[in-house]
Amino acid sequence: MSKKKEREGKKKEHEKNTEAMIEQLKSELKNALEEVKEYRDKYLRTLAEMDNQRKRMIRERDDFQKYANEKLILSILPVVDNFERAINADENSNTDKKILDGVKLIFKQLKGILEKEGLKPFESVGQKFDPYKHEAFLAIESKEHEPSTILEEIEKGYLLDDKIIRPAKVTVSKQREEKEDDENGGQGKSNRD
Repeated sequence: MSKKKEREGKKKEHEKNTEAMIEQLKSELKNALEEVKEYRDKYLRTLAEMDNQRKRMIRERDDFQKYANEKLILSILPVVDNFERAINADENSNTDKKILDGVKLIFKQLKGILEKEGLKPFESVGQKFDPYKHEAFLAIESKEHEPSTILEEIEKGYLLDDKIIRPAKVTVSKQREEKEDDENGGQGKSNRD
């Protein structure tokens, strides 16, 4: 009988150990589930914060784009006021010189504002044509100038700081096509052929 009791004792001890292990595993599972819940909450909060940050950045970017020129416009408004004054100046007097002087003064004021903002024109006449800085508007045959030399500036080109914001519209020289009489008496042919 002692073997039977011994077996029963081992069985009960095994059951106790199994129950203890089950309780320990339940406790660990409960702790793990709470941890998962905590991490999930942190994850969802972080996701919401990132979404709010993204929306805030989009709103700030849109506002910046919307009002980016505000400073420049405010500095140009006095020029607009001066143009209005020049237009509304004593319309009964025929003082063309005074109007011209006023317009020149306003132009000087506007140029000063734009230069202060970093805008500057660049020279083109006499230089070699550069497709990054120039837009060829006309090409004129010329013996006096090398091909692709800028002869005239139709519209000035401008730099904003170091960036070309408007290429100059120019007239460039091209090689003069000289005609030779052919044997059939009339139609010439270019030196390039």
